[in-house]
Amino acid sequence: MEFFTARCLRRGMISIDGSYQGENKDGNTLRIFQCPAGLHDITLEYRSGQTSHKQTRRVMITGTNAIVPMAIAFIAKL
Repeated sequence: MEFFTARCLRRGMISIDGSYQGENKDGNTLRIFQCPAGLHDITLEYRSGQTSHKQTRRVMITGTNAIVPMAIAFIAKL
């Protein structure tokens, strides 16, 4: 298994290849997500006021572990 975090200033919902996995943060702490090694579409969906925003990153996730997960950055509209 491989591990990653979804870094963003906003709290949002994370999906891996279209499958919902949970929120990117527990309080102020980033959650660590698991997935099989390989190419994945990681999606962050968040709300800004009344508007919903969705961003997807296609990333190759390999060579990670729970102590050193891959950090996937998302830039949110504030």
